Amino acid sequence: MKNKIASLLALLITFMIAGSAVSVAQPKHEVTLVAFVPFEFEVGNRVFPSGTYVFEMATGSPKLSDQAGVLVVRNRERQLYAAVATGVAADDDLHASPKLAFSRKGERVYLSKVWCQGSATGLSVHLPEGVNEVMESEALTLNGTMTGGI
Repeated sequence: MKNKIASLLALLITFMIAGSAVSVAQPKHEVTLVAFVPFEFEVGNRVFPSGTYVFEMATGSPKLSDQAGVLVVRNRERQLYAAVATGVAADDDLHASPKLAFSRKGERVYLSKVWCQGSATGLSVHLPEGVNEVMESEALTLNGTMTGGI
């Protein structure tokens, strides 16, 4: 009987350790910004019409020591989706609210940066040659809030 209890106890401990290892292996918590963008824009090789979008920092809020990140842009109503590898951008000041930055080349507008609220770092989307920075806007955010996921 003692051997059976010891075996069950060892099995229970093994499952507990395996369960905690799985939770440690989970990716960082996503940081999400919901924003209305009043113009057509591009992310990666995808064109998004004006509308409300969810911008997810799938690798979590970036730190200065990070080399890269992943940004997911999606529109729930139209099922539009893009996931792109990004760089990490540093700024001099903490951002009081979440912010999106867009760049222009001719008639095309590209999402260039996504900044977290309360952070001096953000994600920087890789842009085609010759693209110029044109605008940053806090007004594009809905309620100016960031949430922990969808």
